Amino acid sequence: MRLLARRWLLYLLACAAVFALQAVFYTLVSDKRLGDLCAALVGTPLVIVVVTVFAAGDATGTMTVAQRWERIVERAWAIVVLDVGLSFVQISGLQTMLLGQSSAGDIVMGFLTLLLSAMLVYAEPFAALEKDAQTLTLVPFAILRSMMLGWVNISRIFSLFAVQIAAMIAELLIDQATAKAGHDTAALVGLAFGTALSVPLAALFTVAYLDTLTQERTTNN
Repeated sequence: MRLLARRWLLYLLACAAVFALQAVFYTLVSDKRLGDLCAALVGTPLVIVVVTVFAAGDATGTMTVAQRWERIVERAWAIVVLDVGLSFVQISGLQTMLLGQSSAGDIVMGFLTLLLSAMLVYAEPFAALEKDAQTLTLVPFAILRSMMLGWVNISRIFSLFAVQIAAMIAELLIDQATAKAGHDTAALVGLAFGTALSVPLAALFTVAYLDTLTQERTTNN
């Protein structure tokens, strides 16, 4: 909470700027469902990378403000790619579990898919913060590194897994509620909620990532 409070104005402005771009894009696209999806998948990662870099910098006392913005510009593309991939994994897993006619096998597969997404929770912090990462191998190495770190503290992974599920369910409920309103602009509520929710989630995953790195070093030493 202290990390969020320290930069609350920056995060608020980041959310406002991203949501404004999402709203403009959504209103200009003729296919509203596609516009909603694209706006969420591209806009939210931009907030995530800002929160991740600044929260990590504040927590560790590293990187000047200029270096942080340079890192954000340099790594934003990777966060977008990872977030899009993880979002599809999470959505497919959750939908498989929640379908009314899902068999026991479908429920198990959906759960395993969500568990896989939980093991990848450190991929975005790694991609944003690892200073020695190579551009061409950044995304695959972020996925591999996240799965390795997941085993350092598996109980934390399950805790983050529960948070992810709660966040996804909340977003689905918001989407369903706004869809019932019957207005095209109702989807903007879901976009605003998802964008705002990404701030505390990004800060939480960043702190967990940094703490897991420390725990890994302690174990290895």
